Amino acid sequence: MHQTVRVFYFSPTGGVRRVARALGSALAKAPEFFDLSDQDVFIPKADGELPAVFAVPVFAGRVPAPAREAVRRIAGAGAPAVAVAVYGSRAFEDALLELCDLLTAQAFVPVAAGAFIAEHSMLRTVAAGRPDARDMQEIEAFAAAVQEKLDSCRHAAVSVPGSRPYCAGKPLPLRPQASDRCVSCGLCARRCPVGAIPPDAPDKTGEACILCMRCVAVCPRQARALPPAGLMAVQAKLGGLTQVRRENQTWL
Repeated sequence: MHQTVRVFYFSPTGGVRRVARALGSALAKAPEFFDLSDQDVFIPKADGELPAVFAVPVFAGRVPAPAREAVRRIAGAGAPAVAVAVYGSRAFEDALLELCDLLTAQAFVPVAAGAFIAEHSMLRTVAAGRPDARDMQEIEAFAAAVQEKLDSCRHAAVSVPGSRPYCAGKPLPLRPQASDRCVSCGLCARRCPVGAIPPDAPDKTGEACILCMRCVAVCPRQARALPPAGLMAVQAKLGGLTQVRRENQTWL
């Protein structure tokens, strides 16, 4: 086990964070965690000897734009990296390949990759409760395999599924709305990773919204939600996945 590993994650509603922190804790005695959904996150200097983990959610088959932008701020200097895409049971499509390409462009060497399941951010009944105990065991087993590869000094880049050019990645044309339960506490505005909620009007949602559902997840009064018609559309699109247990996948 390494003494430390740098773990970078973009996790609007917590699922990616759980996967990333479990993997980092299984890889190192003292992992360092960096939340890329925090616009003020500290970005450390490049260290070519220190392994890194990058975990992102999948939005419409792609790495979400603000996560891409955050990764482009981080220099690799030849360090080995683990690429992780976390998705809500539908499909990860080109997201994992895109993440590996981003890391390569930043001078990381993606030596391992995984596609892990977490509760769907828009329809919580899909993959409900995941990552669960079984997922955590699989994350630990993946960490052990990654550690073995790192210890062997075989830092060859991993090959992952996906295609170039990447899929269009068009999100649903929806935005969360505030109900009359909103008391304008401003927490959603402070926590929005793209600044789509005006601090002086937190009951509004601007065009910058990426439908990450962070505002819904953090609202202490449950005052934010998808509009009813939009939620019905999501249920029609994803409801069939409620009883499906999609398995995690890894590549080394």
